[in-house]
Amino acid sequence: MKISSLIYHFLYASALFCTALPSSSFGQTVVDDPSTYVWFDTMIGRTNSGMFKGVAYTEEYRVINERHQFFKEPDFALGSVVYDGQPYFDVELKYDVYQGNLLTMNTEALGSSILILDGNKVTEFTIHGNRFKNLNQNLVENKAYGFLEVLVENDSLSLYKKHAKKIFKRTDKEILYYEFKDRNSYYLHYADTYYSLKKANDLNAIFPEYRKSLKAIRNRYASLGKSDPDAYMKSILLDLSALISAQSAKETL
Repeated sequence: MKISSLIYHFLYASALFCTALPSSSFGQTVVDDPSTYVWFDTMIGRTNSGMFKGVAYTEEYRVINERHQFFKEPDFALGSVVYDGQPYFDVELKYDVYQGNLLTMNTEALGSSILILDGNKVTEFTIHGNRFKNLNQNLVENKAYGFLEVLVENDSLSLYKKHAKKIFKRTDKEILYYEFKDRNSYYLHYADTYYSLKKANDLNAIFPEYRKSLKAIRNRYASLGKSDPDAYMKSILLDLSALISAQSAKETL
């Protein structure tokens, strides 16, 4: 029997009330403790909680090697997701990069146990220790929308990585299969504008006043350029952010 909306809201309110009681009642306040939400989801069932409302997922492409369409691994992994304004922890997740879909397991559902979460209701999620945010297409120009990985995010600026895959059809001894190759890109959010970054030198056009400093910063992290592009870009933007914050503080004196 499905739990009614009234009972759901009563249980949700009760859970929040219990966790918000003073420490003298339960020893410690745990409003922000992920285990609180895990307990709540377990108590009422995640299907009834309203999270697992989506379209059944069927994998379309046969892959015979490690060049799959998913983020990092083709298997489900425990992660967290903010769905319809509510956080969920210890959720089985898998991110289909090629199709841009966040998948989850629902063992309570009839038929397919793999569902595509409604992307419009997913604010952010974390998987394999990597955090993704959903950027609204109506607010962002070019292709910097959908799920983007957060590499840097502070008051000065934000650096995002857009994961994408290109598909290739292959045949081997009359066996049809597919391979996927990364087509990733970076986006900078600064002063209410999104900029596409193909290389670190593109920052010179965005921050001409820091051109000399940027050259020194790039040289500082040059060894990461090929070995770890993400760490390279992240390090440069963190140093640049520190420069911007320092300059801003100086101007306010």
